[in-house]
Amino acid sequence: MLATALSAEAQTGPAAGTINFAVLRNGEQIGTTTMRIARDGTETVAEVVTHIQVKIAYFTVYHYDQSETERWVDGKLVAMKSRTDDNGTVHEVSSTRNGDVLLVDADGKIATLDPALIPVSLWNSSLVRTTVALNPQDGSVIPVSVVDHGEEPLVLQGRPTTAHHYSIRTSYPQEVWYDRQQQLLKVELRGSDGSHIQYEPG
Repeated sequence: MLATALSAEAQTGPAAGTINFAVLRNGEQIGTTTMRIARDGTETVAEVVTHIQVKIAYFTVYHYDQSETERWVDGKLVAMKSRTDDNGTVHEVSSTRNGDVLLVDADGKIATLDPALIPVSLWNSSLVRTTVALNPQDGSVIPVSVVDHGEEPLVLQGRPTTAHHYSIRTSYPQEVWYDRQQQLLKVELRGSDGSHIQYEPG
């Protein structure tokens, strides 16, 4: 049942195209995230690239770079590959569907996992309907808890719209908004230092 629900969502998810987000820390831009969705028949390829750099007095005190590519066929995840540099700590993760299992290689360590798992990637709104997911940063399986706040008004780039608001907790809590076409609109969270982080179209 879980796999069927997620498969249907993946097939009907956001339209093909590119979405650019500015990453803000306490109102100042520190990076970008780009989401590219390509569709060809029953196949969907999603690419998410994030670059973040925090500077104090011209010195870089933190950087984060991640690139992730997912390939879906008939609403099922068939492959995922990611590389993450979290302030100098580098992880490389790949996963491949092999029959009834998902083979995950995380920094050279192989695990056999449930093929119904989906990556923790906000381009795919079906994340709000699962309870466990695959962390593309390090290949771990992590719990997912969601609070559905329903639809609410939202202003983006000076224009009012209606968005569906969720609180999503994976390895950390974040506030997430999607439009009625399941496209990601906005993200808010708290940094480890208490700073206010926002992802907004830009």
